[in-house]
Amino acid sequence: MTASNCPKPAAGPSEKEKAQIEELRVLLDEKLPGGIPADLDTDLNLVRWIRGHQGDLEQITKHFQSYINSRKAAGFEGADFPEKFFDMEGIQEYLPFIASSRLQDEQWLEESNSFLFVERAWSQPKEFIKTMKTSDYLLHCFGYSEMLLQLILRREALQDPSKGPVQFIVVFDLATINITDYLNPMSGYMKMWQLRSTLWQDWFPDMVQRIFLVNPPRALSLLWKLARVFLNERNCQLIEIIGDKKDFADKHLPRWFVPKEYGGDFVSKLPYADETGVSIRKKITSQDYYQPFQHYHRSKIERPKSAKKDIAPSERFAVPIAIPENGSLLWDFTVSGDVDFSICRNKDPNDMLFPKLHLVSSKLPEEGQLQKLPQGEYSLLFNNRSGYFTVKLEYCIAVVSRS
Repeated sequence: MTASNCPKPAAGPSEKEKAQIEELRVLLDEKLPGGIPADLDTDLNLVRWIRGHQGDLEQITKHFQSYINSRKAAGFEGADFPEKFFDMEGIQEYLPFIASSRLQDEQWLEESNSFLFVERAWSQPKEFIKTMKTSDYLLHCFGYSEMLLQLILRREALQDPSKGPVQFIVVFDLATINITDYLNPMSGYMKMWQLRSTLWQDWFPDMVQRIFLVNPPRALSLLWKLARVFLNERNCQLIEIIGDKKDFADKHLPRWFVPKEYGGDFVSKLPYADETGVSIRKKITSQDYYQPFQHYHRSKIERPKSAKKDIAPSERFAVPIAIPENGSLLWDFTVSGDVDFSICRNKDPNDMLFPKLHLVSSKLPEEGQLQKLPQGEYSLLFNNRSGYFTVKLEYCIAVVSRS
């Protein structure tokens, strides 16, 4: 049975968009030393960027370059990436704290040219930000979004391009949310959510077809204000609040497609997920809190004395480090504001070793390590994102030589 208000599939590129796609290809080929990666160089993929960024080719070129270099630095590449993502180091250990879809593209809705994605809201936001660094969470979200994109690209490669771009439908469950936890826009978890949303909207535009919010709190006006904190206007327009789950199946989506918990018939049989297809989240205790500076201990060195730097508004600060053959680079830092952080070889943004991430250090310091590096000069790059305020940076850097 087809739902009466079933989401309509995205249209293929218009003639105007086809011209923009070719113009964008020229711009990207000029910026990217190796050109556009083959998996991303399709009309349907590039039109997503054009639509999601409202045709602003300059903005698209900037974000696309950062995305491509960061994707390579993070290791989020390869034809088998969707299959290996959940087992990757740096991803697997944080999965128990994140309740998101494990369905891949299993729930496929032909009439909408889309598949189902389910996520549950944080139930312990104040505890959650003590379990992982901002970069850990953003890398998870980055990799997860890339996995979904690769599933989309696979589908598009197998079907006629005239069907248009493949997308996914989001069911976001708010049953566990305490709306009062989100009243302070300056809280660490609010900031983490904003950073996640920005990454998704900048690097993975126009992949979402519809966002259904189920089990909403009573304060709907506050919920809409909250949505506008995280989403741009284009994505806010995708939201549909489901006040009564009885109206969800058949009215908005086919009953067979909707998880049973939300009024439909679908029951997931995945062994590592609940019946909606969402990974089972554990309750966070103090035993789960992240312990900083352990990477120095594992490398059998003392944490170095820290250095400090006031980064002026819009300033780019680089810390060059010489690394011997097969050496390791360890670091940690705290910042008083928002920065873009990355690690590159010879200050070259196209030769990135750690992805460019928009970071803050609210509850935990940022830290990490790169091992078995080729000999050369590397740079830790900090960009102050504010055009008005100075950011105070305190950082430690260590180099470990291995014979």
